[in-house]
Amino acid sequence: MNIKYFKKLVLITIVFCLLILVSVQSSAQYLTTAGQVIHEKFWAPNSYLFGHLMEKTIYQTPIFHFDSKQKGPVVLIIGGTHGNEAAGFEAVHRLLEQFSKNGIKQGEIFLIPEANKLAVDNNKRRIPVPADVDIEKGNLNRCYPGDLKGLPMEKEAYEIAGLIKNNNINLVLDLHESRKLHMETVKPDGSYSGLGQTLIFTPDEDAAWLGMIVLDQLNGSIDSEQNQFSMVERPIKNSTAWMAGEIFGIPGFTVETYRGLPLADRIRYHVQIVNIILKEKGMI
Repeated sequence: MNIKYFKKLVLITIVFCLLILVSVQSSAQYLTTAGQVIHEKFWAPNSYLFGHLMEKTIYQTPIFHFDSKQKGPVVLIIGGTHGNEAAGFEAVHRLLEQFSKNGIKQGEIFLIPEANKLAVDNNKRRIPVPADVDIEKGNLNRCYPGDLKGLPMEKEAYEIAGLIKNNNINLVLDLHESRKLHMETVKPDGSYSGLGQTLIFTPDEDAAWLGMIVLDQLNGSIDSEQNQFSMVERPIKNSTAWMAGEIFGIPGFTVETYRGLPLADRIRYHVQIVNIILKEKGMI
């Protein structure tokens, strides 16, 4: 073999290996160390992978599925709807690990840890859209019930709606964060404008009951009254939880933690809220 050609081949191989190394090291850097460990474990092919949203596109993101093989509730839990709300997608990673270890007693659980994958990767609330388009078309939580022929987040919303319909999902939990505390952000008319530490629920009896169970069990362990959770009725139009109630007639929650609290606390609150609801439903 020509020496000059051999040296060039070796150099190309080294560069290629370095690029792979950098890619591996940089993957999931948006997660905490604990989140990265879980991500590394479950993003490889495994028995819990149900499929993908936006398959074979740059927006592709996995759906995980846990099936008890016993009749019961079918729950969808979503994180990463907004890519700059870390507690939500970190919490869904923790839940993925929890269910893989402990299983569930009845029913089924679907998990979408990083719904708006591109926004999560870039720590952004939404993804960019063309200049002449409403920026909220890049916000997954304003695109429901979706549009198969629309922009990427409209297409993904359509796929999530299909997931709910095709799998008879009857409870939706979408995990979020807010920059302002609900109880300390008061408008001139005396109403509250912040959403941090709230359960935004669909106006139905089941959702109201589950919300009250959460407040009863969780708030007693939170010393500061400002940091305790409140219930807010009616999710914003075209959000995931709004679709649950308006389109499918099932209970839905937008769970909001306050971003001013330590990340570890926010993740813990999300996990606790989900677990309280699942326990009440007899699933764990």
